[in-house]
Amino acid sequence: MKKIVIGFLFLTVNLTAFGQSKMIPVIVDGDEISYLKEEGRIVAKGNVKMNYKGAELYCDEGTYNVSSNNATIKGNVKIIQDGSTLYGEDGVYDFNTNDAQVFSIRVEQPPIYGEAKKGNKIGKEKNVLEQGYVTTCSLQKPHYRICAKQIIIYPGERFVGKNVVFKVGEIPIFYFPYISQSFNDKSFIAEASIGKEKDWGYYLLTRWRYTMNKENRGKIVFDWYSDRGTGIGVEHKIETKNAGEALLKYYQIKDKYYESDTMNREKFFERFPERENIDAKYLEDDRYKTQISYDWQAKPNLSIKAELNKFSDEFFMQDFFKREYEIEPHPLSYVLMNYSLNGSSLSLLTQKRANTFFTETEYLPQLEYNFYRRNIGSSKFYFDSIDKISNLGYAVSRSSVEHNTFRLHSHNTLTYIDKIKWLNITPYVGYYANFYNENAFGDNNILRLAPEAGVTLSTKLYKNFDLNENFFGGDIEQVRHVLTPELSYTYLHDSTVSDGNITPVQFDVVDSLIRKDLITFYLRNKLQVKTKDKAWDFVYFSPSVEYSLKNEGRGSYFENIKADLEIYPKEGISFNADTTYMINKYDPNSRRISTANFAMTLSGAMKELENSDVGKYSLSLGHRYNRLSSTEGTLSLEYQLTPKIKVNNYMFYEYNTEDLEKQQYSITADLHCWWMDLGVDFDRHERGGKDVTVWIMFRLKAFDDVNLGFDHGYKGAKNTY
Repeated sequence: MKKIVIGFLFLTVNLTAFGQSKMIPVIVDGDEISYLKEEGRIVAKGNVKMNYKGAELYCDEGTYNVSSNNATIKGNVKIIQDGSTLYGEDGVYDFNTNDAQVFSIRVEQPPIYGEAKKGNKIGKEKNVLEQGYVTTCSLQKPHYRICAKQIIIYPGERFVGKNVVFKVGEIPIFYFPYISQSFNDKSFIAEASIGKEKDWGYYLLTRWRYTMNKENRGKIVFDWYSDRGTGIGVEHKIETKNAGEALLKYYQIKDKYYESDTMNREKFFERFPERENIDAKYLEDDRYKTQISYDWQAKPNLSIKAELNKFSDEFFMQDFFKREYEIEPHPLSYVLMNYSLNGSSLSLLTQKRANTFFTETEYLPQLEYNFYRRNIGSSKFYFDSIDKISNLGYAVSRSSVEHNTFRLHSHNTLTYIDKIKWLNITPYVGYYANFYNENAFGDNNILRLAPEAGVTLSTKLYKNFDLNENFFGGDIEQVRHVLTPELSYTYLHDSTVSDGNITPVQFDVVDSLIRKDLITFYLRNKLQVKTKDKAWDFVYFSPSVEYSLKNEGRGSYFENIKADLEIYPKEGISFNADTTYMINKYDPNSRRISTANFAMTLSGAMKELENSDVGKYSLSLGHRYNRLSSTEGTLSLEYQLTPKIKVNNYMFYEYNTEDLEKQQYSITADLHCWWMDLGVDFDRHERGGKDVTVWIMFRLKAFDDVNLGFDHGYKGAKNTY
C-alpha cells in the first residue's frame, strides 16, 4: 500500500511542480514523502534517496527545493557520484552545479580515504577537506594519516595538501610543506629503508617526492651512513608536450673512508686493498655523481636522445648505488639524433668521454645512413645498405694516450627473394668498404675492401595428429607438428688489409673483418597442442650446426652445434635451455660445450590448499655455464606461508669457487595497508669473506613502487613461447 501511495505522489509532483507542462528533474524516494506546493518543497523521511544525472543521495531526512534545485540532507548522509563516495552527518547539495557542503565528512575513493570536520564537493572536479586527513588505510582508525588544514582530492587524478604532517597513529613523524600524490603513480611521497651493511655500517636511506606542476616533479634524496657520512641529492623529472622529457640526478657525499687522515686511510685500504695504488687525486673525499638523460620526439620522424654520466671516481656507483652499477657498470655520455625518411633513416651520434678513469671510443661525431631493404622496381631483387662517416677517438683510462682516425664505412647488399614451389630461396651478394685516413704504421689513405655472398634455402612442413590423452591434467585432443628446415651459406672474403694493419686499436665492430666460409643448418620444430578450452605452443626445439669450409688453410670442419629448447606443458610450468658445443679437429681441447643455460619455473598452489591464501608458491631454478668464465646456479623461491606472511629466498652459487656468492632470506608481512619487507643478505666479496646486510622496508600497498629495493630475484624461464 505504501509503494502505491508513493508512486501516486511522484506522479502528482511531476505533473504540478512548475505547472502542467513542466517536470521536476530530481527523483525523490523515501518511507514518507510530503509535497509542500506553496513552498515548492518536497520533504522525505526514512531511507531517503534522491537521484539526478548520475548523482545519488542517501540520508535519514531530506528536503528538496524545487525552485533552487538543491537539497538539505540530514542523518547518515551518503553521496555517490563518478566512483567517489562521501559520507557525513548533515549537508547541502546543489543539483545545478553538483556542489555540496557536508559536515563530519568521510570520502572514499579507493585507494584514498579521507575524513574532516567539514568538507566541500565542488562539482565533479574536486573534494575539499577542511581540518582533515587522507590515507590509504580503510579502517575507521587508520594506521597512518596525512593531515593538513586543507586537502584537495581531484577524483581519479591526485590529492594535494599544504603544510602536511605525516602521522602514524597519533604520533607526528614527518612534515611536508607541500604534497601532491597522483593516483596513477605507484611511487609514494616518501620512501625509507634502514639496515646494516658492512661497507656502510648502520644506514637510513630516504626519498622524498615533490611535485611542482604537471611537468615537473622529483625526489629529494637524504641518506645517512654511520661509517661513510651523509649523502644528499635530487632526482628531478621534466615532462613536456613540446620539448620532450628529461631526468636529472645529482648526489654527493663527503666520504669518511676517503678522508686523508692516516687512521681513515689505513682503514680504507684495509677494506679496499685494490685501491691503494690509485693516484691520490682519484681518492678525494668529496664524491658525487651527475646524471642527465633527455628524450625528445621533436617531430614524428625526428627523435633526439642524450645522456651525461659524470662521476667523481670509478668506484662511486659500485659503493653507493650497487644495483644501478650491476645493470650498467660503464654508462656512456652521448647525443643521438635520428631522422626517419621514407624507407631509410639518418642519424648523427656524438659521444665524448666524460670520465677520464674509463677507456672509451669517442665519436666526434659519426653520421650514419641506413637504407632499409627495398625491392628494385617490380623485380624480385632487393637492395639495402649502411653508410657511416666517423671521426673516431680512443681514449685510454688515466692516461693522455689517445688514438684518432677518420673512417668511412659502407656495407651494401643485393638480395634476390623467390619461391620455387615449396622452396624459399634467398641468394645475396654484397661488399664491405672501409677508408681510413691513417693506419697503425702511419700510412695515409688506406682503403679496405671485403666482398661477401650467400644463400638461404628454407621451407615449412606441418602435420596434424588426433590425440585423446590426459597430460599434466589436461585432455589433449590434437597435436600439430610444424617443421621448418633452413640451410644457409655465408661467404666473406679476406679483406684487402688485415685487422692488425688498420689501427693500433679496434674502435668498434666495424674494424673487424675476418674471413668467413660457413654453412649453417637449422631444423626448427614446434609442437602445438589443443584441448577443449585452449591451444598453445607446447614444445619448441631448434638444433643447428655450423660447418666451416677451408678456414685459414686448416681445411673444413664442424665448428659449432647449437640447440634451443622450450617446453610449456601447462600453466605454471616452463623450461628453457640453450647450449653451444664447439668442435675443431685442429684443437681437440676445444671439443666441448662452450656455453649452456637452463631455466625452469614452477608456480601455483599446494593442491590441498588451492582455494586458500596459503600455499601459493613460485620456484625458479637456473644454471649458466661459460667455459671461459664461470659456472653459476641460481635459485629463487616465494612461498605464501600464512594469509599475511610470504617468505622469499634467493641464492646464487658459483661452482668454480664452490661458494654461495649471494644469499638472501626475506619475509614480506601484510600489515593491512602496508607491506613490510625484512631481509638479510650475504654477499661474498672479491677479497674473501662475506658481507652481511640487514634491511627493513615499508611499502604502501596502494603505492608500492619503490627505488630503494634491496630484494634480489631471478625470473627463471619464460612462461610462454
